[in-house]
Parts: sequence; structure tokens; C-alpha cells
Amino acid sequence: MQQFNSGLSKTITLDFSWGTFVRTLKYKMEWKGKHLKLVGRFFPSSKLCSACGYKNDDLKLEEREWTCPSCGTVLIRDENASKNLDVEGKRLLQQDGVHIIKTITITSTGGIPGIHAFGENVRPASTTAQAVSMNKESPTFRKG
Repeated sequence: MQQFNSGLSKTITLDFSWGTFVRTLKYKMEWKGKHLKLVGRFFPSSKLCSACGYKNDDLKLEEREWTCPSCGTVLIRDENASKNLDVEGKRLLQQDGVHIIKTITITSTGGIPGIHAFGENVRPASTTAQAVSMNKESPTFRKG
């Protein structure tokens, strides 16, 4: 959108993009029978200790790791923020009367741990054996 009107500032373009993303996400969640709850913009997700709840008001943006002075837990800023946002989002949903039945914990960005299609044989053994035997009988593999 910014390419059509060079007078638009970058923040307006980003706000428009974020609004479109949230609207689409909300629609998709409702379509699947799920709930979307946005946590407030100024919620101190990275300043709260996810272990004890201590708020570190002295935390600077460039500090990516910090130790909680209350409980001594070493916290990685982004991981800590994601845990706090998860807890706050569930709290807000319960406040709205939504009962949380099942929660899914994502352990990595690589999908389900232990199952990867890249570089591994993901086909059942019987299907692979059938394919190999079919290829050996194929006329394209005959010599001569």
C-alpha cells in the first residue's frame, strides 16, 4: 500500500498491516470455533518474572537476558515474554467466561518434536518396499 502513496508514513502502513492481520486471524479463529484475545499493548510481558511475578522496571530494551532479583531465575527476554503472554491471555479468556479445555505447548519452531520430513524417511515401511519392488520391475530400469 505504501508504494502507491509515498506520503504515507511507515507507522501508518504497519498499523494497517497489523490491523489486517488481526482481523484475518480473528475471522479464522471464529471460523474454527476458537477464541482470540488480545493482551493490552502496555502489558509488561518481558518485565515480569514468569516464575514468581516480580516486575523489573529497570529492564532496558537491549538486555536480552536478566536474572530475577526476587527468585534468582535466569530469564531470556523473549521466552519469558511468551510465557507471560500465555498466562495473561488465558486469564483474560477465563475472565470472559471461556473454559480452557486443552492447551498446547509449542517447544520449538520446528513443528512436532521428533517428526521431521527433511532428510528422514516418513513413508510407512510397507509402502517404501512396494515402491522399490515396482521400480525394479519397471521396463525403464531394464538394461539393453
